[in-house]
Amino acid sequence: MAPSSPHNTCNAVCVMDASTPLGTALVHRLLHLDFTVHAAIHTNMPEFMFDGFDDNKKLKIFHSDPFDYHSILDALRGCCGLFYTFDPPQHLPAFHDLWHGLSKTLAEKTAWALAMDRGVNMVSVNAGLLVGPGLTIDHPYLNGAAEMYEGGLFVTVDLNYLVDAHIRVFKDLSSYGRYICFNHIINTHDDAVDLARKLTPLPLSEQQQYTTMIPQRISNKKLNKLLMNSTGGDQID
Repeated sequence: MAPSSPHNTCNAVCVMDASTPLGTALVHRLLHLDFTVHAAIHTNMPEFMFDGFDDNKKLKIFHSDPFDYHSILDALRGCCGLFYTFDPPQHLPAFHDLWHGLSKTLAEKTAWALAMDRGVNMVSVNAGLLVGPGLTIDHPYLNGAAEMYEGGLFVTVDLNYLVDAHIRVFKDLSSYGRYICFNHIINTHDDAVDLARKLTPLPLSEQQQYTTMIPQRISNKKLNKLLMNSTGGDQID
């Protein structure tokens, strides 16, 4: 994410890829906040996800290709901020999904290097597992679920919370660096069972009760501080 400059009165932002669940939700929320939105979607994606905004002159849809530099520039032209989102292809075998985490890490590292080299004000929002209707047991984030759970690092985030966090970070001129974003931690047996029920229709055996709580070893204090300051001390949950 590239926040706007304190001296820039531009109210146009780009959301790329706007066809992801987060991207689509960001477009809708930004339009309600009266932003002009350049919604950049992949060339093979439909536009029906923006139904209801057909007559909104503040919505401009672009078909971009991540491998076509000119199509990206077309979508960004006239914007003072960029929300960049990425979802892994859900149809790939699990072996390929294992590379998703590595590719995101390398992409972020490269983006930080370019941002610092070119003087771009960049902020990264690193979210936990996005919980929603489209979540399945095949999601690549869940490949390391057992290890994250045992390490006290397994966290989830609701879509509305994640969208709100992105926009507040963008609007806060004091935002900087990386923000870890989640609003629920999976660190008890009951938490794990509840999540498993959402992911699979199969009945789960509860022959044994567990009461152990795994110590939390991940923190979103930096984001919570920004959210509390932006709402006058009212933290969102």
